[in-house]
Amino acid sequence: RPELVPSEFIFHDSAAHTACLERMLRDWACGHHMLLLGNQGVGKNKVTDRLLELLSYEREYMQLHRDTTVAALTQTPALTDGKLVWQDSPLVRAITHGRALVLDEADKASLEVVCVLRSLLEEGRMLLADGRRVAPVGSPPRPGV
Repeated sequence: RPELVPSEFIFHDSAAHTACLERMLRDWACGHHMLLLGNQGVGKNKVTDRLLELLSYEREYMQLHRDTTVAALTQTPALTDGKLVWQDSPLVRAITHGRALVLDEADKASLEVVCVLRSLLEEGRMLLADGRRVAPVGSPPRPGV
C-alpha cells in the first residue's frame, strides 16, 4: 500500500545522516532488527523514514508511553459506524503484512511491555489474546506455537 511508504516529509541530508543510513542499510540487508538511540530531536524518525522511503518499504508506527499496556500492543479501539470495534494494532499489522514497525519512545514503555517486545524479537512470533498466533509473513509453521 503506497500510503504506508513514508514520503512527502522534509529530510535534511548531512554527513552524519548519510553515515547512519549506510549503517542502517547494512543491518537491513542482513535482516537485523534496529534500535536507534539518541537525544530528542536528532532525527531518528526522519532517518528511519528516509531509509524506508528509499527502499519503498511500508511502515507501521506506534508511539509507546508509560501507560501503554500489553493489550494495547496488540489491539486498538476504533469507532466504526458509531460502534466501538477492536482492530489489530500497528504491531500486529506489521508482523502479519511484512511491514517495518517503528516503535517510538520505547524507552518510556513499562517493563511488562518491554518483556513482550523482547520475547517477540527473540521468538519471532506471538500469541494474541483472541487466540490467534502471528508470525512474520513467510515463516514456517512451528508445531505447538
